[in-house]
Amino acid sequence: MKRILCVLMFTAVAAMAAAQQDFFHRPSPRAGRTLLTLSLFEEVRAELKTNDEFSAKTDGLLEKLQGEMQETFQKAIGDASSIWPSMEKLNAKYDEEIVKLLSVDQVARLKQLFIQFNGAAAITNPLISRDLEITDDQKAKIKTLQEQNVKRIAESFTNGDGPKDRQETMAKLQDDLNTALEQLLSEGQKAKFKTMVGARFEFKKVIAHGIL
Repeated sequence: MKRILCVLMFTAVAAMAAAQQDFFHRPSPRAGRTLLTLSLFEEVRAELKTNDEFSAKTDGLLEKLQGEMQETFQKAIGDASSIWPSMEKLNAKYDEEIVKLLSVDQVARLKQLFIQFNGAAAITNPLISRDLEITDDQKAKIKTLQEQNVKRIAESFTNGDGPKDRQETMAKLQDDLNTALEQLLSEGQKAKFKTMVGARFEFKKVIAHGIL
């Protein structure tokens, strides 16, 4: 699994560079999977009523994140097991930074949009799991589900699927993960999670042509 994961991560980075894409912006399916990357969406910035100063600071954070991720990949050569936890820590670090740039009301709305965009997978975000009071036992189970999901994604990169088939596989795997994650929640957490969705928001439709 470690070997497959290593191949997956490095192949994805190389392919996205060739396609002049990145992990963070649409049409990459990974866009919007963190609070930082969701805040890059034009319609989200309009909803939050952010200004040019916010955009400039966000671009600065994104540049720093890209630099740290490149260092992570370089250091991970020969140690694929370190990639995933390192990436998760970086995402959490920069999500904490993005909320510092927003007002209390803006943060609350961004979290609502994040939940709407990601579904039950939103509970893997530390800021959301904190609000839901996810237990240590649940966190351990969530980690297992995430690792299984990454392994299945890796397999989709090694079975010869084309971009379109891979995108369909990714969508199916995401749906399966969401279902499994939702089942981990207690009835009380499920009820609270529903209240955290907020007013319904319409995201722009973007067709993903990337390799992710």
